[in-house]
Amino acid sequence: GLTSVTIPDSVTSIGRSAFSGCTDLMSVTIPSSVASIGQSAFSGCTGLTSVSIPDSVTSIGSFVFEGCFCTLTVNSRAIIEKDYEDAPSYWGSSTIILGDNIEKIGDSVFADSKITSITIPNSVTLIGDSAFRDCDGLTSITIPDSVTTIGEWAFHSCESLTSITIPDSVTSIGEKAFYICWWIESITIPDSVISLGFSSFAYCQKLTNVTIGNGLTTIGRSAFYGCS
Repeated sequence: GLTSVTIPDSVTSIGRSAFSGCTDLMSVTIPSSVASIGQSAFSGCTGLTSVSIPDSVTSIGSFVFEGCFCTLTVNSRAIIEKDYEDAPSYWGSSTIILGDNIEKIGDSVFADSKITSITIPNSVTLIGDSAFRDCDGLTSITIPDSVTTIGEWAFHSCESLTSITIPDSVTSIGEKAFYICWWIESITIPDSVISLGFSSFAYCQKLTNVTIGNGLTTIGRSAFYGCS
């Protein structure tokens, strides 16, 4: 029956499964004193609508928001800017809002996750390798004017992605960055882009229109392979 909880500033960690299965929980306030959130801490909290993760959080366990359909405001640079070898598994089916303090989206941060949308602030300059790989729930994304690099495999196999806006600030698009993005029909590559990586738009089978900017010097091998 728990519907809301305010965690005091004295708390430094939220333990494993602390609020797991609290299906009526709609809101929770995590203070800036918290450094770690344990595995499955909020899993199954199906009524949860929004959570803000402060910058103080440096560690999050797996499946923390599993089964949640909420809006997550993430201010933790330690979590978002970290480069992961394996995709973390704590986001749930969430809408992500990144805080204005985030400067980089690290490698594989959201890979294989169930996130449905993301708001990227103008502070972000780099989208890392495999950052959104296999995010099947993403249908559109706006990349802010601050981003200069879209990493390798950044949106690989985002099969529901229908639109993407690449700003004039981007200078390079990594290999297989938009590989197997089935539903993208049109793409404009701005004048700022110097190089397209290997297979960067390969197998974008619905792609019918490409506008290439005047700054492009290199079109990588198989860049548009299979764009039938």
